Amino acid sequence: MVERELGMRIRALREERGVTQADFARKVLVARQTVSNWECGRTLPDVESLKLIAGYFGITVDELLDADAQRIIDETADARHTLIMWIVAGVVYALEFIFEAVIDSLVSTALSFTDRQGVRLVLLVCRLLAMTWYFVWSFRARKVRRDRDLTCALEVVAFIEGRRPGASLPDTVFYRWILPYFPFWWTTFLVIVCVSLIALFAWTRAV
Repeated sequence: MVERELGMRIRALREERGVTQADFARKVLVARQTVSNWECGRTLPDVESLKLIAGYFGITVDELLDADAQRIIDETADARHTLIMWIVAGVVYALEFIFEAVIDSLVSTALSFTDRQGVRLVLLVCRLLAMTWYFVWSFRARKVRRDRDLTCALEVVAFIEGRRPGASLPDTVFYRWILPYFPFWWTTFLVIVCVSLIALFAWTRAV
């Protein structure tokens, strides 16, 4: 098994140097639990971590990986794909909710009761499809985030972009003010959407 074989190599190299997991984790810019997961064969290091590990031990990545390089690269790519699909599914789910609320408000006075029920049935099917798609990818993304110790939006985006763990990030508004405070901005967005939909519903009722 690739994970176990690579984990055993990392552990052997670490113990040869007499370094603890905690000290080694600090050198390669990850949590101690991440090192433990590697050495126990539960998870594989991503490409950036492999470079740091090989550099720390003074060997090449090829020497560290032996014949496992392509699989690790593929699994890192799969992890990034999962996170991207999770984000896309979340955006689609949010847009579907907004679309459904807008359509429902507009047809509430324009159509007969029977026609409204037909439209709402179609919207309900769309909601269920979007929700199912989102929760499937959310479940997969949760495993990726747990295995790779991605605890916040900033770390998720940095991983998707292929940035080395611990590397300096761009000095942009996106990285300085949006990602670190993503829960606040997301909550603010939802509040604005809800207020707008309530206002739209009240307006259609008044008209």
